[in-house]
Amino acid sequence: MDQDKQRPRLRALATTAAVLLALGALAAGAVAGPEVYVNGVRATGLKNADMAHCSVKFDADGNIHVLSPGYKVDVDAEGKPLRISGQSDFGEPAKRRRSGALEHRYVLLYEPSPRVPFTFELYVNGKKFKTIGLDTGAFTVDLTVALKAGDNALRVIAKPAGAPPPGGTDADVVKLRILRGDEREDGTFVAKMPPVWEFVRSAIDREPVDRQQIVEVD
Repeated sequence: MDQDKQRPRLRALATTAAVLLALGALAAGAVAGPEVYVNGVRATGLKNADMAHCSVKFDADGNIHVLSPGYKVDVDAEGKPLRISGQSDFGEPAKRRRSGALEHRYVLLYEPSPRVPFTFELYVNGKKFKTIGLDTGAFTVDLTVALKAGDNALRVIAKPAGAPPPGGTDADVVKLRILRGDEREDGTFVAKMPPVWEFVRSAIDREPVDRQQIVEVD
């Protein structure tokens, strides 16, 4: 047979052999495909799994990362993924709303001024939450534990303490504020403005105050 006529047939045979070799390698696991990770744990080859409320990312190598805190990959003694257990933390806000708990987080922020000598007592739903003296420095404290979904009764008692330093004006103020926000995955609290509640005294205020207010939270 003429060699020129044999070349196409030989090329076809070589191509077929290459495809068969590639398929065999894939079946044997010799050729690496993209890996799948769930919350940083390898889950390649996992079957019959169902997940909700997930974030999916592809890295520079084409590997697939499924991110959803709360889920866990259960593996055998050799590290082979067996199943997915748990449930997504991303679905918790809806669950909290149904249970009557708070969807957001709330903090109390205190900003003192040396020109405004006042003491404060803050009551939340009839219970004393915080006493603030002249020696109390600026602080932020979690208020969520003292609140409930819906209306909350706040009461602040402010009393002047001693004579204010000379030269104080209405621009010199001390502030009590309640900020609403959410917590990131790394635990960082991100506040939203404006405050849901604010109480301000200035250097020219010298009268005691006993103020009550209803604040709605969710």
